[in-house]
Amino acid sequence: MTDLIDEIAASLKIDEGFSEHCYTCTEGKHTIGYGRNIDKDGGLGISEEEAEYLLHNDIKRTIKECENWYWFDRQPDRVKRVLVELVYNIGYPSASNFNRMLSALSRDDLATASVELLDSKYARQVPHRAKRLADRLRG
Repeated sequence: MTDLIDEIAASLKIDEGFSEHCYTCTEGKHTIGYGRNIDKDGGLGISEEEAEYLLHNDIKRTIKECENWYWFDRQPDRVKRVLVELVYNIGYPSASNFNRMLSALSRDDLATASVELLDSKYARQVPHRAKRLADRLRG
């Protein structure tokens, strides 16, 4: 059966093509990858198992992005977790604009970093999430 699946997959890859981003197919359905219909109306979406796979890959990628901050590796796990969750949520470029928070973290000044996180547009947009992260920074 594996050979049959591999042969079908190879053929479908040729016919469907690959798209790393969502696009609208000729039938007007939201589609991704090799023709995967993820449309809310009649599409497959993704399973929780597939979402979990994507999540873990995204976390690994996000950790690598955070390692661009030279001081990241020396931080305690709770601080790494805060940074990874923040970058996962808003992206590395946006998180890199948290200059005062990042400066405080580079000095291992977690109390100031926590205050700076809460003094942000991010904290005004998602106050409960920001408070949880700030609390974790303080320990």
